[in-house]
Amino acid sequence: MNLPAKVIVAYTHNVSEPAIRVHKLPKPGETVRAIGCNTGLDGGKGTNVAISMARLGIPTALVAHVKSGPWYTKAKQLLAEEHIDDTFVVCDADEKKSGGCVLIDDEGQNMIVLGSQNHQVIQPEEIDRALTAMKDARYCVTGYELNTDSVHHILEKAREFEIKTVLNPSPVPAWKPTDWDLVSLLVVNETEARYMLTLAGASFDPNSWKECMYKIREAYHCGDVVLTLGGDGFCCLEGDTVTRKHGIRVSATDTTGAGDGFLGAMVARLTVGDTLGDACSWANQFSSITVQRAGTISSYPTAEEVTALFPELAPMQQ
Repeated sequence: MNLPAKVIVAYTHNVSEPAIRVHKLPKPGETVRAIGCNTGLDGGKGTNVAISMARLGIPTALVAHVKSGPWYTKAKQLLAEEHIDDTFVVCDADEKKSGGCVLIDDEGQNMIVLGSQNHQVIQPEEIDRALTAMKDARYCVTGYELNTDSVHHILEKAREFEIKTVLNPSPVPAWKPTDWDLVSLLVVNETEARYMLTLAGASFDPNSWKECMYKIREAYHCGDVVLTLGGDGFCCLEGDTVTRKHGIRVSATDTTGAGDGFLGAMVARLTVGDTLGDACSWANQFSSITVQRAGTISSYPTAEEVTALFPELAPMQQ
């Protein structure tokens, strides 16, 4: 039996078809030829985050509402192998799903288009049942790949039980959210930060990440803020403490899911007591490993692999 979950991932769940490899990502109006498919295993954001945490030894539960099909059996076996509690993954034979597309170039950079009907919906009663059963969890992770009404209900229910909430607003909404005061920790990349500040009528200065994070917190009344910068590392704001670390230069094979892995590794480290700056630093190292491997799920290392490659890092301890 799995240990009681320390982290709830209430999010999307999927095991995807392989990404398409191209020599270079197309520009507007340009046609490029595929050169093959990716060799790794890809998942939805919730699946990715849950697996990245579970591989670091954090008792994790996935909450989702998904379509049935051959992929579901494969995914259920995968979650069992990773010791992820899937008690509250609801399988709906009537759930519809449209296709999406992931392109990856020779530099490992990616371009993702989600299908118009890919946003999964977790019903309010399913959220209530899951979070009530796991009300002693420390963190709840969610994001806008999931239906936004579901996300709102998750944030409200988690706040009721004093579970810290972690939100990744990807894909970004077309409106200014009014419920981010329920968010304990907001995690955005540079593109998302620029867009969210524009929605709020605030300016974006790429030369001052500290100012950007303070503006986001002021505009949306959220808690702490993490700004991921890809190969340039990250900047985070915890209370009034700002931490800025540069990235680790590696030869990337596939950057798909690196942000999900960073998110999972960061929350894993927060769960064992790290400060936000230290947790992000650990996740920065974690992500430098994932981008050198194909796929998302298939790229996430175990805690032992991370500490073997970076012995200077604090080991994962429960």
